[in-house]
Amino acid sequence: MKYDHDEQIIKARLSTIRTPEYDIYAEVNKKLKQNSPIINKKKLLRIAMVTCICLVLSVGVLAATVPSFNKILPIVSPEIASILQPIGMISEDNGIKMEVVAAYNDAEMAVIYLTMQDLTGGRIDESLDLYNYTLSEGALFNSQIIDYDEETKTATLRIQANGGEKMNGKKLSFAVKSFLSGSLVFDEVETGINLTDIEDVSSQTMPLNMEHVSGGSGTMFDSWEEQGTIQVLKGDEMNISLPQIDFMHISNIGYIDNKLHIQTKWVGDGIDDHGYFYFTDAEDNALDIYPSTVHFGIDELGNTKDRGDYIEYVFDLEGIDPKEVFLRGYFESNGRYTEGDWKTKFKLQSVSPEKEAECNFDFGTWELDRIQVSQIGVTLLGIGQYDEMSNPQIQVNMTDGTTQDIELSTSFSQNEKISLKYLSNVPLDSTMVESVNLNGKLIELD
Repeated sequence: MKYDHDEQIIKARLSTIRTPEYDIYAEVNKKLKQNSPIINKKKLLRIAMVTCICLVLSVGVLAATVPSFNKILPIVSPEIASILQPIGMISEDNGIKMEVVAAYNDAEMAVIYLTMQDLTGGRIDESLDLYNYTLSEGALFNSQIIDYDEETKTATLRIQANGGEKMNGKKLSFAVKSFLSGSLVFDEVETGINLTDIEDVSSQTMPLNMEHVSGGSGTMFDSWEEQGTIQVLKGDEMNISLPQIDFMHISNIGYIDNKLHIQTKWVGDGIDDHGYFYFTDAEDNALDIYPSTVHFGIDELGNTKDRGDYIEYVFDLEGIDPKEVFLRGYFESNGRYTEGDWKTKFKLQSVSPEKEAECNFDFGTWELDRIQVSQIGVTLLGIGQYDEMSNPQIQVNMTDGTTQDIELSTSFSQNEKISLKYLSNVPLDSTMVESVNLNGKLIELD
C-alpha cells in the first residue's frame, strides 16, 4: 500500500521498577535551613547525607542492572530522565537485537525508549522505521528515531502509545514483526507542470464508488463518502515521469468541477513508497495548500476497483492565480524490508500518582465528563463527536502560585469515546497541582 502525506504515522517495554522522584538536594537544603535549638545541625547533615547516598546508590543499582539505561540519558532531557523507569528487556531474532531500555507512563499513555541493533550486517540505519509493531494496550501509536550510532549500528527509538485504559500495573506485550530501512528521500522535486497549460483541457473522467476505495485523506474525503460515487480522472491517459523517481509517475492530470486532480500510479517494489505534492511561490516558499486524496485500483477493462496502485490528489485552488504557484513534490522509498519476531512482556507503573476530577462541560458535538492530571500532562475524557476546530485551552495551576500552559498533543476518538492528551514540556509534580483552568473555567482537583 502507498501512503500519502496525511497517512504517515507516527508505533515497548516496561517493568515495575520505579525511579525515585525524591529531590534529594532540595530536601537536604531544607533540613539545613530549619531553625530549631534542639536539633544538632551537624548530626542532621550526617543523616541527610546518608539518606542522599542511599538514594543515589539505589538509582545506581537500578542503572547498573540496565547498562543501556545510562547510554540513553544524554539523549533525553534532564526533566524526562528524572522520571524514566529502567527496563532492560532484550529480544533477539534474525541477527538483530531489540532492547526496551526505559519508559514513563500514566494510566492512558506510555512513552517507551528502545534500541534496535544489527549484530550481523547493515540492515539498521538512520532511516529505520518500524512497520509492523504492536502494544497490547493503546490504540494510537507513534514511532520516531531519535538517535543513531554508526559505529555500533544501533538506532534508538521513541514510541508513544495513546488510548489505553488504566495502564498502571498492567502486564503488556510489545512486538515488532518488521521494519523498513535504506530510505531514499526526494524533496523539492520539480514536476515541470505549468498549471496554465492544463486549465482549458477537457478532462475525461470515470466513476469511483467510495465504498470500494482502499483509503484516503483530507477535508474533502468525508463529503466524497457522503456522495457515494465521485468522478476521478480516467486512468493512464498520461505518463509523466519525475526526476530520479522510478517508483511512481503521473498517470493523468486535469480539472474536475474546478478542482485540480493529479492522478499517480505507483509501480515500484517498495512496500511503503509514499509521497505528496505541494505548491510554492516564486521564492520557493511552501504554501498552505493541502490536497485531499483517494486510493483505488483500475482493472483490465478500465473500471475502478478497491485495491490498486493509484492515488488521486485533489486541490481546491479557488482564488489562486495559477501563474504565481509552482507544483513540487516530496517522495520517499524504502530500500529494505526486514522481518523478524521481536517480542517482550512488561508492566507499567507511573512514578507519581494521578489526580482527577469529574466535570460537565458541553462543547456542542461532545461533552467532557472527566479530567486527569499526571506527571506527563492533562487528559480530557468525554463522549460524542470530537470537533478538531474547537480544542479546549488548558492551563495548570500549581500550589506554589505558578502556572503552566500546555498544548494538545494527540486526540483519540472511538465509539464516541473521546480522549484528548495535553503534554507538558517538563514533568508535572501531580502532588503540587492545585487546579486546571479550562477555557477560563477553574476545575479544582482532589
